[in-house]
Amino acid sequence: MSSTLRYLYDGSFEGLLTAVWEAYYAKEDPSEIIWEGAAQPNLLSSTKMIYTDADKADRVYRAVEEKISHDALRRIFYIYLSEEPESGIIILNYLRIGFKLGAAVDDYHAEPSVLKSEKLYNRVAMEKHRLAGLIRFKRLESGVFYSKIDPDHNVIALLAPHFAARMPSEYWILHDAGRGIAVFYDKNEWVIRNLETPEDIVLKEGEETYQEMWKAYYRHLSIESRKNMRLKKRMMPVRYWKNLIEEGD
Repeated sequence: MSSTLRYLYDGSFEGLLTAVWEAYYAKEDPSEIIWEGAAQPNLLSSTKMIYTDADKADRVYRAVEEKISHDALRRIFYIYLSEEPESGIIILNYLRIGFKLGAAVDDYHAEPSVLKSEKLYNRVAMEKHRLAGLIRFKRLESGVFYSKIDPDHNVIALLAPHFAARMPSEYWILHDAGRGIAVFYDKNEWVIRNLETPEDIVLKEGEETYQEMWKAYYRHLSIESRKNMRLKKRMMPVRYWKNLIEEGD
């Protein structure tokens, strides 16, 4: 029984693009491209560690933009942010076809790799779209606005530009508690930093009253006889409800 080859990389987008470069120029055909922190022992595979190289990553980045399209760049970035175990190999196979077909690759649904890439891209894009409309910020005693989310995918960097445009004159923190990271915005620019869940979040005086008013308003608009829980769960999955003000209590 012959062994398969799998690539391990550091989990960064640049590391993933370096792996794509390696597969092309080393003329190798890895069966997996996995973040090293999530890799499980596999006696049937040989392992190659891919070390991030900014120059190689940049060459792949520019090749995707020039030979396929800017949309293809966005697609592979979204797939990367999905953090799905197969995302690395899906990206490699998608790009292999894309470098042959160019911008027409996204219409080539007969190819399983293209179809998989579209489905994964759409899942991440849908979660970003849902959260952009669902996220509520609480004003802290310090004056900073804070919101905690628990998304399925690593979409925090996709949400940051939306809220920077929506709340340009406020200090705010958007916290992905499950991943221990957060976007910090200082009225000029946003950055992503590690952040564990704060033990004590002190709301600004009057914020609790505001939240109770919001809940009352929500209950007033919600007509019991017109509730459609099936539609609600499809448009706003239950896993998001715990972080919504109007669903509290």
